[in-house]
Amino acid sequence: MMSEQQIKIDPEKFAYHFMDSIEKPDVSTKEMEVAAKESLAAYLTAYYLAQRFNTLENSFFTEDKHHKVSTYQKILSELNQY
Repeated sequence: MMSEQQIKIDPEKFAYHFMDSIEKPDVSTKEMEVAAKESLAAYLTAYYLAQRFNTLENSFFTEDKHHKVSTYQKILSELNQY
């Protein structure tokens, strides 16, 4: 049986890669502020989601090691509550 290893996500890298994956239409000057706000919201959402993941995983690894549900499943369950 493979032991569970803690995963650490770099929030900044994750957020930048997430931003790169979003389709960006050509933006006119009039729409630039709206597009910038949407990009900022996407970046911050990805950044704080990665930070929350890291915090949750840290807390699960300090708990008792005998879980009926995998750490991954518990973390996803916690993240889905937001």
